[in-house]
Amino acid sequence: GVLNEKLALKKLLTYMKSVYKIPQKIKCLTDERKRKSIPLFNIVMPVLLFLMLQYESFHTIFSAPESMSKRLKNCLSRKKHTGETEYFYRSVVCMIIGKSPHVILGQEMLKPRDGSGKDEGELTGGKRLIERLKKRHGHFADVIVADALYLNAPFINTLKENGLEGVIRLKDERRMIFQDAERLFKQDEGKKASFWKGKKKIEVWDLSGFKMEGCPYKLRVVRYHEQWEENGKETERFMWLVTTLEAADYRVLWEMMHRRWDIEENGFHQLKTYYHAKHCYCRDAVETIFNLIIIGFNVRELYLYRRSRSFVGSGISRKSINRIFCDELLAEKVKQILYGKGG
Repeated sequence: GVLNEKLALKKLLTYMKSVYKIPQKIKCLTDERKRKSIPLFNIVMPVLLFLMLQYESFHTIFSAPESMSKRLKNCLSRKKHTGETEYFYRSVVCMIIGKSPHVILGQEMLKPRDGSGKDEGELTGGKRLIERLKKRHGHFADVIVADALYLNAPFINTLKENGLEGVIRLKDERRMIFQDAERLFKQDEGKKASFWKGKKKIEVWDLSGFKMEGCPYKLRVVRYHEQWEENGKETERFMWLVTTLEAADYRVLWEMMHRRWDIEENGFHQLKTYYHAKHCYCRDAVETIFNLIIIGFNVRELYLYRRSRSFVGSGISRKSINRIFCDELLAEKVKQILYGKGG
């Protein structure tokens, strides 16, 4: 494809400054350094820019062995099969799925064990993230789509208490809600009209009124039986979900659950592969840098899919766009955009 010349780094930075006021907001930050010969803006702004342009060199700074002892006290830990202890960081992320731009609404770092206790789990971090997003943004979403791990009464209660509905994968056949629904589905109760998605035929069973211990809300269980031909052979699979949505069409619910993979393909894959979020940083910088990565990711997504009319349908990949931006950073003068008056 041919890229329109208007899709340029200068346009991206101007968009970041004029629409979201990010440089202006960075100027309002303060820090606890005793010696401040270098303004905080002159530290944060280049870091954000380099992260947004997916430079790798920054990420090697904190990988030296001497920084390890400082990092470990802030890490989660687990035992490997070899008996060695592995240290790592983990974060729960909330992201818009379904169509571009895939904006990340927020993230919550999981906390390491305190004394003899266990490291914090995803459910705890997920509930805290939902509550924080609600407090900060008000009604930030209508429906939360989640994996089977989140089929948990306290998590569902948190969603409802914050004005949200949930669509959650159901996998564990040992769960009472699964067994109760399966018994009814085997009697063809809740059988709905099947539908087609491309060459895939999908049968549906859909019933409401189920309960979970500790959850005062009535739940709906939907089972899908997908059948299609692959490499000349008939293939099938079942997919189950639990939802608090009482009236949503089961075709829409199927689409929601399949779109859940957006967070893997357009979120985590992008962050780990191109923004290098798999690297660790010493001490308290982990969450700070990750938040800067998310800001850079969101600004690019919004610019490419919302502001620009040149990218969608151009056939140009995100990776190619980044090479263009990096080349422009070396050839063009962009300092005045970020460091000029008002920014």
